[in-house]
Amino acid sequence: MKSLLLLAGIFCLSFATTPNAQASAEDQLDQAVATSKSWIAQIDAGQYDESYTVGSGALHDKVKQDRWGLILKTLRAPWGPVVNRTQVSHIYKPNGFEGSEGEYMVITYNTSFKQVNGVTEVVVLRWEDGKWRGAGYNAMPKPSDDATANDSPNGTTEVQTQEHVKPKPQQ
Repeated sequence: MKSLLLLAGIFCLSFATTPNAQASAEDQLDQAVATSKSWIAQIDAGQYDESYTVGSGALHDKVKQDRWGLILKTLRAPWGPVVNRTQVSHIYKPNGFEGSEGEYMVITYNTSFKQVNGVTEVVVLRWEDGKWRGAGYNAMPKPSDDATANDSPNGTTEVQTQEHVKPKPQQ
Protein backbone atom coordinates (compact mmCIF):
# COMPACT_ATOMS: atom_id res chain seq x y z
CA MET A 1 0.00 0.00 0.00
CA LYS A 2 2.86 2.38 0.84
CA SER A 3 4.47 1.74 -2.53
CA LEU A 4 1.16 2.42 -4.29
CA LEU A 5 0.79 5.74 -2.43
CA LEU A 6 4.40 6.60 -3.22
CA LEU A 7 3.83 5.89 -6.92
CA ALA A 8 0.63 7.93 -6.89
CA GLY A 9 2.48 10.82 -5.23
CA ILE A 10 5.31 10.70 -7.76
CA PHE A 11 2.79 10.57 -10.60
CA CYS A 12 0.91 13.60 -9.24
CA LEU A 13 4.15 15.50 -8.67
CA SER A 14 5.42 14.78 -12.18
CA PHE A 15 2.05 15.69 -13.66
CA ALA A 16 1.99 18.96 -11.72
CA THR A 17 5.44 19.99 -13.01
CA THR A 18 5.01 18.82 -16.60
CA PRO A 19 3.22 21.93 -17.97
CA ASN A 20 6.08 24.22 -16.90
CA ALA A 21 8.73 21.86 -18.18
CA GLN A 22 7.01 21.41 -21.51
CA ALA A 23 5.48 24.87 -21.88
CA SER A 24 5.81 26.19 -25.38
CA ALA A 25 7.34 29.50 -26.30
CA GLU A 26 3.92 30.84 -27.28
CA ASP A 27 2.70 30.34 -23.70
CA GLN A 28 5.55 32.44 -22.35
CA LEU A 29 4.47 35.94 -23.40
CA ASP A 30 5.09 37.43 -19.95
CA GLN A 31 8.59 35.96 -19.94
CA ALA A 32 9.19 37.33 -23.46
CA VAL A 33 8.16 40.85 -22.45
CA ALA A 34 10.28 40.69 -19.28
CA THR A 35 13.28 39.40 -21.25
CA SER A 36 12.79 42.10 -23.86
CA LYS A 37 12.72 44.84 -21.21
CA SER A 38 15.76 43.45 -19.43
CA TRP A 39 17.73 43.03 -22.64
CA ILE A 40 16.88 46.48 -23.96
CA ALA A 41 17.81 47.97 -20.57
CA GLN A 42 21.33 46.61 -21.11
CA ILE A 43 21.39 48.30 -24.50
CA ASP A 44 20.06 51.54 -22.94
CA ALA A 45 22.90 51.42 -20.39
CA GLY A 46 25.53 50.93 -23.09
CA GLN A 47 26.23 47.37 -21.89
CA TYR A 48 26.57 46.10 -25.45
CA ASP A 49 28.99 43.26 -24.66
CA GLU A 50 26.70 42.01 -21.90
CA SER A 51 23.65 42.17 -24.16
CA TYR A 52 25.56 40.15 -26.74
CA THR A 53 26.68 37.56 -24.19
CA VAL A 54 23.11 36.82 -23.04
CA GLY A 55 21.83 36.97 -26.62
CA SER A 56 20.74 33.95 -28.62
CA GLY A 57 22.79 31.68 -30.82
CA ALA A 58 20.91 33.21 -33.76
CA LEU A 59 22.32 36.64 -32.81
CA HIS A 60 25.84 35.21 -32.52
CA ASP A 61 25.49 33.52 -35.92
CA LYS A 62 24.30 36.75 -37.52
CA VAL A 63 26.78 39.28 -36.14
CA LYS A 64 30.14 39.25 -34.37
CA GLN A 65 30.39 40.80 -30.90
CA ASP A 66 32.63 43.74 -31.88
CA ARG A 67 30.29 44.65 -34.75
CA TRP A 68 27.24 44.40 -32.47
CA GLY A 69 28.78 46.92 -30.07
CA LEU A 70 29.81 49.27 -32.87
CA ILE A 71 26.36 49.22 -34.48
CA LEU A 72 24.57 49.92 -31.20
CA LYS A 73 27.01 52.63 -30.12
CA THR A 74 26.69 54.37 -33.49
CA LEU A 75 22.90 54.09 -33.48
CA ARG A 76 22.01 54.82 -29.89
CA ALA A 77 24.64 57.12 -28.39
CA PRO A 78 23.56 60.28 -30.29
CA TRP A 79 19.97 59.88 -29.16
CA GLY A 80 20.72 60.20 -25.45
CA PRO A 81 18.87 58.44 -22.65
CA VAL A 82 15.37 57.01 -22.91
CA VAL A 83 12.62 59.40 -21.82
CA ASN A 84 9.77 56.89 -22.17
CA ARG A 85 9.02 53.59 -23.86
CA THR A 86 5.63 51.99 -24.54
CA GLN A 87 5.09 48.49 -25.85
CA VAL A 88 2.96 48.65 -28.99
CA SER A 89 2.73 45.04 -30.13
CA HIS A 90 4.11 41.53 -30.00
CA ILE A 91 4.02 38.93 -32.73
CA TYR A 92 4.76 35.27 -32.12
CA LYS A 93 6.54 33.62 -35.05
CA PRO A 94 6.46 29.83 -34.51
CA ASN A 95 8.04 28.92 -37.85
CA GLY A 96 11.10 31.12 -37.95
CA PHE A 97 11.90 34.73 -38.70
CA GLU A 98 13.79 36.30 -41.60
CA GLY A 99 15.15 32.99 -42.85
CA SER A 100 16.11 31.62 -39.43
CA GLU A 101 14.38 28.55 -38.05
CA GLY A 102 12.94 28.39 -34.56
CA GLU A 103 10.34 30.17 -32.47
CA TYR A 104 10.58 33.95 -32.33
CA MET A 105 8.77 36.83 -30.66
CA VAL A 106 8.91 40.29 -32.23
CA ILE A 107 8.10 43.06 -29.76
CA THR A 108 7.65 46.64 -30.94
CA TYR A 109 7.95 49.77 -28.80
CA ASN A 110 7.27 53.46 -29.33
CA THR A 111 10.14 55.22 -27.61
CA SER A 112 11.23 58.78 -26.98
CA PHE A 113 14.87 59.62 -26.32
CA LYS A 114 16.28 62.88 -25.00
CA GLN A 115 17.49 63.93 -28.45
CA VAL A 116 14.96 62.10 -30.66
CA ASN A 117 11.24 61.87 -30.13
CA GLY A 118 9.15 59.19 -31.82
CA VAL A 119 11.37 56.17 -32.42
CA THR A 120 10.08 52.71 -33.33
CA GLU A 121 12.15 50.02 -31.64
CA VAL A 122 11.88 46.37 -32.62
CA VAL A 123 13.23 43.69 -30.30
CA VAL A 124 13.48 40.17 -31.70
CA LEU A 125 13.70 37.26 -29.25
CA ARG A 126 14.36 33.60 -29.96
CA TRP A 127 13.19 30.68 -27.82
CA GLU A 128 16.32 28.70 -26.84
CA ASP A 129 16.94 26.26 -24.02
CA GLY A 130 13.46 26.82 -22.58
CA LYS A 131 13.70 30.62 -22.38
CA TRP A 132 13.66 33.74 -24.52
CA ARG A 133 16.97 35.27 -25.62
CA GLY A 134 17.69 38.44 -27.57
CA ALA A 135 18.15 37.78 -31.28
CA GLY A 136 17.98 41.22 -32.83
CA TYR A 137 17.38 44.92 -32.26
CA ASN A 138 16.46 47.71 -34.61
CA ALA A 139 15.42 51.29 -34.02
CA MET A 140 14.35 53.97 -36.45
CA PRO A 141 12.91 57.45 -35.98
CA LYS A 142 9.40 57.82 -37.34
CA PRO A 143 9.01 60.32 -40.16
CA SER A 144 7.91 63.66 -38.82
CA ASP A 145 4.76 65.41 -39.98
CA ASP A 146 6.96 68.22 -41.33
CA ALA A 147 8.86 65.80 -43.59
CA THR A 148 5.61 64.45 -44.98
CA ALA A 149 4.20 67.93 -45.51
CA ASN A 150 7.34 69.03 -47.38
CA ASP A 151 7.07 66.19 -49.87
CA SER A 152 4.33 67.96 -51.78
CA PRO A 153 2.70 71.36 -51.77
CA ASN A 154 -0.33 71.55 -49.45
CA GLY A 155 0.86 68.37 -47.65
CA THR A 156 -1.18 66.10 -49.91
CA THR A 157 -0.07 63.12 -51.93
CA GLU A 158 -0.41 63.41 -55.65
CA VAL A 159 -0.52 60.38 -57.93
CA GLN A 160 0.32 60.91 -61.55
CA THR A 161 -0.21 58.44 -64.35
CA GLN A 162 1.97 58.78 -67.41
CA GLU A 163 0.21 58.73 -70.77
CA HIS A 164 1.81 55.45 -71.84
CA VAL A 165 0.36 53.52 -68.86
CA LYS A 166 -3.14 54.94 -68.89
CA PRO A 167 -5.77 52.37 -69.86
CA LYS A 168 -7.00 52.61 -73.42
CA PRO A 169 -10.62 53.67 -73.80
CA GLN A 170 -12.97 50.81 -74.51
CA GLN A 171 -14.95 50.93 -77.73
